[in-house]
Amino acid sequence: MNKTLVIIRHAHRDTSKGRELNNGLSEKGRRQVRKVFDFFFERFPEMETPILLSSSKKRCLETLEPLARKLERKLTAHPLLLERTEKESATQFRARIKKFIAEWEKSSASVTIICTHGDWIPVFFKTLLGTSIELKKGGWAEVEWVDKPQITWLLQTLE
Repeated sequence: MNKTLVIIRHAHRDTSKGRELNNGLSEKGRRQVRKVFDFFFERFPEMETPILLSSSKKRCLETLEPLARKLERKLTAHPLLLERTEKESATQFRARIKKFIAEWEKSSASVTIICTHGDWIPVFFKTLLGTSIELKKGGWAEVEWVDKPQITWLLQTLE
C-alpha cells in the first residue's frame, strides 16, 4: 500500500451570528483557504487527481471548494468526518473515526484530501498512530501509508 491522506482543519469561520450555526468562512478564513490552495500546488505540482472528502459543515465545504473547482473534482460530503455530536459518546465517536480509517485503508486512491474539525483530528491521530496531534484552523497534515501509516508533514498554519 502506498497512499497519502491530507488532513486539513477547516479555515476560520464566521462567528458574527453565533457559534451554534452552520457558519461559513470569515474573511480570515477565506485568506487561509487561498494559502491552502497555493500550498497544495506547491506540494503536488503534478498531482494525480485526488479524492476530496469533507465534513458536511459549511465551513469545511467552503475550505475545499476552490481546490475542487480548480482540479475539476467532485467534493463529497462524508458523514464520518463530522465533529462529535451531543448525542455521541466518546466511544461512538472513536468507532466512527475507526470506520473512516478502515475505508481509507481499503481505498485505491493514491491521494485523499479531507477537511474536518478540531475535535476529530486528535482522535484520528490517537487512533491511527497512538499520538494526539491537534491542528489550528487552516492547518495541514499528511499521513503516508507505505508499510505502515506515518505522519510526514505537519503545518499548524499557512498564514
